[in-house]
Amino acid sequence: MTSGSARISVSSAEKSIWLPILALSLVYSLIATAAFFLISWLVADLRYAQSGALAAGIVISFFAIGILIAEAAGRIRRTWAMPAFLGAYVIKVFGIAFVLLNLGLPEWVNRQGFVLAAAISLVAWQIGEVRAFMKARLAIYNED
Repeated sequence: MTSGSARISVSSAEKSIWLPILALSLVYSLIATAAFFLISWLVADLRYAQSGALAAGIVISFFAIGILIAEAAGRIRRTWAMPAFLGAYVIKVFGIAFVLLNLGLPEWVNRQGFVLAAAISLVAWQIGEVRAFMKARLAIYNED
């Protein structure tokens, strides 16, 4: 046995965990949305499916913005990423409520399809987010 024959490299965390989280969450949510769209179009009608697509688009947009905010904050200072992510999460909840309560929905939207698709898209996004967080290798250190 020679000690120099096998080299072991040091593993390190990715530079950014946020973009892979965004990608995986987006994939999960888009798959769920596509399944909802196709099934609801076949079982109900096109308006029901389009209502679901609108809801999923709103959910995906608001959640993607939150992850992008965390990415931007993390580039400024790594310790700011998680507080920015959590703050954006709270703002998203109020932002979605504001949009729906103040702007309302177009007349053509089927409310049942809208709510059901929003819930499905939200759950799929959260599953993707949790799975991505579990796969992320977070370096724990003190920058100060």
